[in-house]
Amino acid sequence: MKSRKGRSEKFVMPGDPSVSASAFKDPSFRWLWFASVSAHSASAVGTVVIPLLAIQVLGLTSGTIALLATAAACVALVVGLPTGMFAEFRKKRPILIGADCVRFGVFAALGVLQFAGQLSPSVLLLAMCSNAAMQVLFGSASLAHTKDLVPSSARADAVGKLQGAAWAAMICGPIAAGTLVAVIPIGVVVVSIALCFLGSAVCIVCIRKPEGLVPKQTAGEGKIRELFAGVRFFAFHAMLRRLLVSWVLFAGAVAALTPVTQVFFLRDLAFSPEQYGLAMGIPSLAALLGAWMSGRVIGRLGVRRTILFGSLLRVPMYFIYPFLPPGTAGLIGAVAAFGAILFLSSLVNAGLSTLRMELIPDSLMSRTSSAWMMFTMLAGPILIPVAGVVMASSSPRVALWVIAGIVTLSAAVLPMSALNRRYEEPKAQDV
Repeated sequence: MKSRKGRSEKFVMPGDPSVSASAFKDPSFRWLWFASVSAHSASAVGTVVIPLLAIQVLGLTSGTIALLATAAACVALVVGLPTGMFAEFRKKRPILIGADCVRFGVFAALGVLQFAGQLSPSVLLLAMCSNAAMQVLFGSASLAHTKDLVPSSARADAVGKLQGAAWAAMICGPIAAGTLVAVIPIGVVVVSIALCFLGSAVCIVCIRKPEGLVPKQTAGEGKIRELFAGVRFFAFHAMLRRLLVSWVLFAGAVAALTPVTQVFFLRDLAFSPEQYGLAMGIPSLAALLGAWMSGRVIGRLGVRRTILFGSLLRVPMYFIYPFLPPGTAGLIGAVAAFGAILFLSSLVNAGLSTLRMELIPDSLMSRTSSAWMMFTMLAGPILIPVAGVVMASSSPRVALWVIAGIVTLSAAVLPMSALNRRYEEPKAQDV
């Protein structure tokens, strides 16, 4: 259409997530963001402190610590669908608060037991497994609550800001953990983690905007059918099915990249520990930047084209790895490639979350979120051994070629024609 000044105006469809208002203008979202910062920071510090407790206090072996971590990962997979079912038909805010309170109680108990000298491997196992279950429960409810809390015009910005909080915690958490453990008793650090989870719960309590109506269970639906409703929705939705397959392939490739680059950088390229830290640490800032900018990028390109262009542009970055030389040039190339990958992946992840909020009915948001997380968690254990076998039988460079091929495949399965549209189709519940 034409404006009075004769210039073209962009037509905006109702609910078009390419329109990205600032989510921070809403005080309710600001409280949710503060809660996310506090909870993600506690989780990031906790992932460092719990292994330190196992090693420094209990003297456990690396094999035992790996077993504890594996048990926690298995719990997260097992509870994925049931937690989505649990969260779907209940108010989301009490679930978020409850998950934070459980984690507060777990870490507070860990601190008390550490001070009392009663810590044991079984206590650590219980703590890690309950924390993993609560993380999945929190994730199952959080995207649905964000959709309910934030208007469609600000959802892309809200998702980006929340993911930015997660990246900031991921970057700063291990540094903070190491610093805190060096200057104060580890038991005090554990109690501080518990207080951060409590602070997250308090922030969520401070949200004043009323929640929307809770979805109702479909009459006559069996429990098993309801449990797998999120998986079934992805299976029968042409676009989201291919996006999920693409994301799982990419997530598995990213998971497999870490052990391969560890060997490649430290052995083949002879990076020093300091250089390796730079190669892995500096690019994380690009991920934070991408998450923070995702609202603006989606506002300019549209959510679908953000997913498409971001997914395609990150493919050639993976083909840089096999050509990296030793020395400074290799370090610069590694930082540039990984930084570009994380920047583009942050945009794509924000776009995927926004698109899911637009296409998935409210009555399926929690169950589809838990299904998405479950498939993502499965990707690493499947593809990491594949890369390991290739690396052991040939070389890290060959394994890097295989990983680059998997990322290429993840882009090839994208629904290209559906994504290369400027405007969005009607929401699923309106179809």
